Amino acid sequence: MFAKKRTVMTDKPLAEDTETSDDSFLNGQIQVRQPRSGYRIGTDAVMVAATIQMKAGRLLDMGAGVGGISLAIAHRLADAQITAAEIDPVNYALLSHNIGINQQHARIRPLRADILSLPPVMAGSFDHVVSNPPFHHASDAPSRSRRRTLAHYETDARLGEWVDAGLAALKPKGRLTMIVRADRTDIIMARLRAGGAGEIVLFPLWSYQTSPAIRMIITARKAVKGAMAVLPGLVLHTPTGALTHEAQQVMKGESVQLVHPATTHLS
Repeated sequence: MFAKKRTVMTDKPLAEDTETSDDSFLNGQIQVRQPRSGYRIGTDAVMVAATIQMKAGRLLDMGAGVGGISLAIAHRLADAQITAAEIDPVNYALLSHNIGINQQHARIRPLRADILSLPPVMAGSFDHVVSNPPFHHASDAPSRSRRRTLAHYETDARLGEWVDAGLAALKPKGRLTMIVRADRTDIIMARLRAGGAGEIVLFPLWSYQTSPAIRMIITARKAVKGAMAVLPGLVLHTPTGALTHEAQQVMKGESVQLVHPATTHLS
């Protein structure tokens, strides 16, 4: 799934005690350096990136981590101009490094920022916002790793506030796409509706065909009225534990089409 090349210790400007690994994903098409513990690029990032469909325009990756979503989108969509916002200093340094080694300086701009206080100039300026936010309950957060907590658990920014921030950054009729734990879908739905978003599409991900959904990809448009749609979704594993054919194709770089029944395609 993710090819590992070697383990390194990062340079001092990054952090003396940050152990990293050099890996690749999308069938070796994208190279990344990432922490060996804490946030690491996984299936969630690849899956949500695969659903982004835009011919051109500005995209904001909120909580970009080391750049997995941004790099996957830039690799597939030649005309997208991406701003990758990340608050953690170590992840931000690795994000900048990964943009460089993949030669995406012209396409991806790294931004050290808190999603709760994005620069005012960014308000209402993006065509698409994407995020793989920390979606575990804050009460479940372990205390041993601040970086892991920032990546996976709610801290100052609650899950609903990520929705608010995404909608605020969008142009009218722009699109917000997020991947969350399936049992927290109701929080996202309520906040989207409160924020005036419509044409909501739900795309569930199942570990196995007979198991409950573990993740939900949710996409909606700002200031647009329209009914919700639930799509068939995708099963990740066969009964033996191997990736299904469909999941393998996505992990190699294929796109996932989220088509609302009332539209011809999502942009």
